[in-house]
Amino acid sequence: MHDLQIQLRISGIRSSRVSWAKPEMMHLTLKFLGNVKISRLDTIKSCMRLAVTGIPTHTLSASGVGVFPSIKKARVIWSGTRGQTDVLERLSNRLDDIIFDELGIKKNTARFSPHLTVARIKKPIFSKTIIQLLHEFQDYCSNDFLVSEIKLIQSRLTSSGAIHKIIFSAPF
Repeated sequence: MHDLQIQLRISGIRSSRVSWAKPEMMHLTLKFLGNVKISRLDTIKSCMRLAVTGIPTHTLSASGVGVFPSIKKARVIWSGTRGQTDVLERLSNRLDDIIFDELGIKKNTARFSPHLTVARIKKPIFSKTIIQLLHEFQDYCSNDFLVSEIKLIQSRLTSSGAIHKIIFSAPF
């Protein structure tokens, strides 16, 4: 994904307007839990172990570029996924069901849309520039990467970017 960030910089996205995600901390969010009490951590770990049961190691790649929430109000630049996305979607649905059953944390109502956050936009970028960016990188595809575990990640947004801390890993 670092190669995509380099290509975006070359295409004219200035670093003064965005905060680039650290490549080593890029991740696909399967379930956003929000603020969780420490007393629930063991249950969450059990849910994760249960969710990965029978899930095979699989490959994905980053594909294309998009923005959230819209072209006119872009706040995040992301890349989608392709490859064995059916396995990833099955895992996401299973995790969502198990977490809801065990902790009562609301299920996702929107269709699962796996993506990797490439950058957070700090200062507005003209819509024309965003449209050009989407067109220029519509055929982008990274090398395949292996998916062999899920991780519980604590995330804090700061003025200098997101800070992620891995709390727990559940291998497939």
